[in-house]
Amino acid sequence: MALNNEIFEKGKKVRWDVIGEDTMDPIWDGLGEATQDIQEYVTEFAWGEIFSRPGLDQKTRILLNLAMLVVQGEARVLLLHIRAAMNLGCSRIEVRETLIQTCTFAGFAKATQACKLAQEVFDELDKN
Repeated sequence: MALNNEIFEKGKKVRWDVIGEDTMDPIWDGLGEATQDIQEYVTEFAWGEIFSRPGLDQKTRILLNLAMLVVQGEARVLLLHIRAAMNLGCSRIEVRETLIQTCTFAGFAKATQACKLAQEVFDELDKN
């Protein structure tokens, strides 16, 4: 259960706006006993507290998320956040350059894989 309902609701709105309702609704609806609580904490803390802080705009924050996810090697979550970056109005160049920047700390293999994931998202957008 969320610790602070007001911050949770703020986080939920931000998370759904950034990631997209059509992505978040099925994820949320599919949560079970082992995953509900952690996702409530993620929504409250990561989205309601951290992502909503003043000082950086949402585009900057999502680009930072991309870089951190590359370093961690989190391909599935990275794909979700690349889509979110596009939802927030990041350009393909901004996404690409953020991913290329990661090769200095994450390595070329992770940066190359991240660029391939970005291409998947770009290709999907071109089809629509």
